[in-house]
Amino acid sequence: MNYSITGFAYLTFFLAFGFLVYRFFQYWKREKDLVSKLWLYAVILVEIFTLIKAIGGLFFSTNPTFLEMTIDAAAAVEAFIFAILAYLIVYLKFPRVSPWLGLIPVLILGLIAFVLTVMTSFNPHLEESGAINWGFSSGPFVFAMAILRIFLALLVLTPIIIILFQQFKISKDLYAKRKAFGFSLSIIIASSSMLLDFLLVSFLKVDPIWRDIEYIAISIILFITLILTMPRPLPGSSSYYIKSSSKL
Repeated sequence: MNYSITGFAYLTFFLAFGFLVYRFFQYWKREKDLVSKLWLYAVILVEIFTLIKAIGGLFFSTNPTFLEMTIDAAAAVEAFIFAILAYLIVYLKFPRVSPWLGLIPVLILGLIAFVLTVMTSFNPHLEESGAINWGFSSGPFVFAMAILRIFLALLVLTPIIIILFQQFKISKDLYAKRKAFGFSLSIIIASSSMLLDFLLVSFLKVDPIWRDIEYIAISIILFITLILTMPRPLPGSSSYYIKSSSKL
């Protein structure tokens, strides 16, 4: 059984996001509202995404068929992550609009991206450096899949970051400001690393080992950021999230 540095890199991400899942479980347990539940669902799905990649990289690095299955499975999970966040955006920013109008279109686009991923031909393999090259081929399906996934990421993550920064800006409570700033910064750190992976390795053909080194460094930074900025819920604290963001 051959292990890969890529699997270890995703494992570090899995551990970092594990702390985030734990914190959001605590927030949901304290608040017991829809917003905290949606955040919890979203970070659990991110944790599943990183777990899929970690398992593939750690235990099946020389099995191209299984590695290709992890690519498809991760794309499916990603579709539901984007859909939940789209629901959350509409719920927070447009309280008079049904949040399902955010979830359904994004979920459909995400599932289209998933289908394009399944239809795309990959050639994942373990390189001599110990990094996994996911083997993205060229062609219309690859281009369409890449553009659609990047579009969905920007469509959903940009408003989420803006909402959190607005929460940070208008809140007078230091505890709420700290969490809003920390979580928005964490999203920026994690999404930037994923985007760089997609662009640098898949299209500019940078050696995958540098991607894995970047992932390990980013996950350490992310974990430290979460430790410093995502404290446990304060007893009796009011909800950290804005239920109606129409005033922002």
